[in-house]
Amino acid sequence: MFELDTNGLDLAAGAIGTDMTGLVKALIETAPDTVMLVDPDGSVVYVNHRVTDILGYAPHDLMGMNVDALIPTGLRKAHANHRKRFQITAKTRPMGNNLDLHALHQHGYEVPVEISLSPLPATDGKIWVIAVVRDVTERKALENRTRATHARLLVANDRERIARDLHDSVIQRLFACGLTLQAVSAIIEEPMARRIESTIDELDDTIVDLRQAIFDLQRHREGEPSSVRIRNTIEASLQSSKASLTSLNGTDLLEGLAESLVSDIDAVIRELLTNAIRHADPRRVAVIIDDSEGLSIEVRDDGPGFTFEDPEGNGIPNLRSRAARHGGQFTVSRDITNLWTIARWQIPEKSQ
Repeated sequence: MFELDTNGLDLAAGAIGTDMTGLVKALIETAPDTVMLVDPDGSVVYVNHRVTDILGYAPHDLMGMNVDALIPTGLRKAHANHRKRFQITAKTRPMGNNLDLHALHQHGYEVPVEISLSPLPATDGKIWVIAVVRDVTERKALENRTRATHARLLVANDRERIARDLHDSVIQRLFACGLTLQAVSAIIEEPMARRIESTIDELDDTIVDLRQAIFDLQRHREGEPSSVRIRNTIEASLQSSKASLTSLNGTDLLEGLAESLVSDIDAVIRELLTNAIRHADPRRVAVIIDDSEGLSIEVRDDGPGFTFEDPEGNGIPNLRSRAARHGGQFTVSRDITNLWTIARWQIPEKSQ
């Protein structure tokens, strides 16, 4: 069948105090991978002890078992056909080139593996097979982490590019439009001049909002804890105002929520704080997150209050639509006793 130069093996066997048979068995049993011998019918006739670490079976549990039983259920029929073809076209090769292979653990879950096949021709012309099975769980986990890191880098680069384009192009154009309108308002009469000045104020507010959006794009980091993200939003929203944060409760309740929901909550808190600072000029604000009745976000301020009757003003449509997407609602009330304006954004528990 094939010639074996035993000189080195004889030397090794003598050094460790065994014969050739003992040496071969030691080589197989101490191999880092599962080594399995399968007869032409697909039955396991030998397997080393490494199989216990990978698939949970003791070697004697597999004696006489058809190797197809170690294949996930939905692939067993196809595997049986592949075994039959290997009897005809046998050669040493990896099993399932460019495929993610899995073996079935004794406890029923799938283990990612690599399998190499080597034919062992018998005197009757049939093929016995040596299968070497390697557990690649850790390598696959590393590959997944690497892909996830690469995806996060792509997102971060996109955020930087969008932020740069917004700052270098969009804001400058809006600023130029504002200057042009200011020049026009100086040479026309009322009431058109007043309307133009109002439009200039709206442009200024839009520029402020865009700058905030740019800041958010640049600061947000994938994988950042939701509580840290919300604290950063609050800090950024208050940094240019005289208002102080007197209370911040419940940010830990945001951990584990869906990224899309956390993004909505982030936007809601920023919008509510911006409204309070821009229209109520408060000295104190408080942010309270509570899950006693679904999930609620409250932003309180001690300003004089402002009207929420205009459905198109103060970003109210966005706040309401964000709540509606999660089956919730947005309300505003006034605490006469403590002189707080309370903006409350609430969604059902099931939306968490």
